[in-house]
Amino acid sequence: MYAVLIEVNADESHVEAARRYLPKVAAPTAREAGAKGGYWLAPQNGRGLSVVVFDTEDEARATASHFEVGKPADPTGEVGVIVKTVEVREVLASV
Repeated sequence: MYAVLIEVNADESHVEAARRYLPKVAAPTAREAGAKGGYWLAPQNGRGLSVVVFDTEDEARATASHFEVGKPADPTGEVGVIVKTVEVREVLASV
């Protein structure tokens, strides 16, 4: 398994927009891309994180390629957060 780890600049003021956007757009889009699981964590100290898990490295890399450091995480800019980090990592263990 492989995970896409994304860090964005986000703070508590983004939480309500994220509560609306993530379940309606981000989660279904990840599922359509083959995600087996995903977690979008509430921001702390100006930092939001997501981890989305895929069966294959190719699926993870294809999803990661949709994000660019320094650009909005959402192409429409609706949520208002900017990508700080995008990484693909092998999952070594899960529960």
